Amino acid sequence: MNEPSLLKTLAGVRLHIFHPDSQSVRAFCASLTQIGCHAQHSWPPVAERPADAQLLLVAIENHHEAVLTPLFRSLQQHHTPVIALANCHDARLFPLLMKLQPAAIAERELNPVALIVQIIGTWQSAQQNAQLRGELQARQQRKLRNERLAQAKGVLMQTFGLDESGAYRFMRTEAMNTRSSLEFTAERVISQLQKG
Repeated sequence: MNEPSLLKTLAGVRLHIFHPDSQSVRAFCASLTQIGCHAQHSWPPVAERPADAQLLLVAIENHHEAVLTPLFRSLQQHHTPVIALANCHDARLFPLLMKLQPAAIAERELNPVALIVQIIGTWQSAQQNAQLRGELQARQQRKLRNERLAQAKGVLMQTFGLDESGAYRFMRTEAMNTRSSLEFTAERVISQLQKG
């Protein structure tokens, strides 16, 4: 992938930076805006995830642990990637970084080029993870749907003495007659026949 197409991956990304205000932070936010990001900046960090943020950069300080812990927990629950900005020469930060488990760690001293590369990698990884979660969820839904169809067929077979293909034809005909899905019909069969 060449540089312009890599930068395009950030177009439209809503990014929030928790970092003490400085000229370099404001310049970095302006650079992100130029490449198409929607970058916002604030300080100090807050305990709740910014509502529309898709990716966060957070300056890590030990005295903010009480706020950072619930913030990072909220980010993990929403699958929002976060890059911790830390003074990598300060060993006192390591236990906190291990506890917070950010997606990536970068030097707190802003190096725009290195940080944009880190943001691109973190964002692409988050997108791949989201796709995998979606595929897994779809697979689990298909498995559940197939289990419910099998259960409904089993109920029909036991109740009416049908074979498997006869039970399936019965449900398919019922679904067409009521203009409903096969899944809805299976749920109805299970609930009605288990009541009676």
